[in-house]
Amino acid sequence: MSIIVELPRTWVAGIERRLVTATSQTQSPFTGTTEVQDWGGEWWEYDIEFAAQSGPLARSVSAALTALGSGRGLLLFADPSIEPKGLSQPVTLAAPITGGNVVQTQGWPPGLTAVASGDFVSIGTARDTRLHQIAFDVTADINGLATLTLFPAIRSALPANTPLEVNSPQVLLRPTSAVPTRIERAARHRFTLSAREAL
Repeated sequence: MSIIVELPRTWVAGIERRLVTATSQTQSPFTGTTEVQDWGGEWWEYDIEFAAQSGPLARSVSAALTALGSGRGLLLFADPSIEPKGLSQPVTLAAPITGGNVVQTQGWPPGLTAVASGDFVSIGTARDTRLHQIAFDVTADINGLATLTLFPAIRSALPANTPLEVNSPQVLLRPTSAVPTRIERAARHRFTLSAREAL
């Protein structure tokens, strides 16, 4: 069984995040038109650069990244570029879903902006954690209900009252290769991790 590692957000110096879609394109050599085939797969990919460390902290970062073992382990990552929210009440699914990009949610402050375009939420915990980005601004109705359009699509059936993490969303990542350690003068260690969402 894979171990799950969590790292402090303060260790991160920079990230590159992208949503990858399973699509293929074919261009006609006669008309120049393009046919796009969408196979439905979507996942996050990350390149994470960790801040230069030295001494015991460098060894701690090295040990945590070594535990990931080129994909053997999983990283439950709180993306530091995602601005945390401060909601005190839980937000949940208002109705069961079987998958897709549109979900009905409840628990938002009535009549106020629930989420803005570009915000993130995560659904699930531990091995079932999935990160989603909001496509459009949404204002909750007077009952605190809000319909969200999000990407990537939800891949599984979820019951009503499934919690959404809006205050500190996370993504579950699996390294795509070994994590290199670059050791510079004065024993300063630098680490770079390439990973994709663990589906």
